[in-house]
Amino acid sequence: MWVFAFILLLLLPAFSEDLYSEFIREQIKEIPLNKAIVVGSGKNKLITFINPDCPHCRQEWKELRSHLNKLKVYVFLLPFKKFPESYPKAFYIACSKDKLKALDEVLMGKFDGAPPKVKECKLVYEHIQIAQKLGVQATPYNIVLNNYKVLEGYSPNLLKELGIN
Repeated sequence: MWVFAFILLLLLPAFSEDLYSEFIREQIKEIPLNKAIVVGSGKNKLITFINPDCPHCRQEWKELRSHLNKLKVYVFLLPFKKFPESYPKAFYIACSKDKLKALDEVLMGKFDGAPPKVKECKLVYEHIQIAQKLGVQATPYNIVLNNYKVLEGYSPNLLKELGIN
């Protein structure tokens, strides 16, 4: 009997990983990717929730930015009330005609201390609702679509998970 239990214990991680991947796959179905800010043209896909003032999001962006020819990134903006400048920065990104340029400007610190004077953008509120529905409370929050893996917070292994490094 204990042999059966031991074998089951050995197999349990594989089952739970499959269940976890299936759970993430189901969660992704709930994410309206047509609402995302899409950058990049590669085959490796990433969903990311970022805050314009998050230092870890900025560090991650610097790493991702040079690989956009290999990546397709679905960006959802998640400003936080405790960072009041993050709202106008998010509005600026979401409603800019050149969203990639706006992402670069904001995430490289161009507007730190002097947020852009822009109107509110409905898309940002839609991104916040999507994050709330998924239970995303911190950034960066990444879902790697080739293996349905979630990486919460900054991970130096993100590019590796994406098949880049």
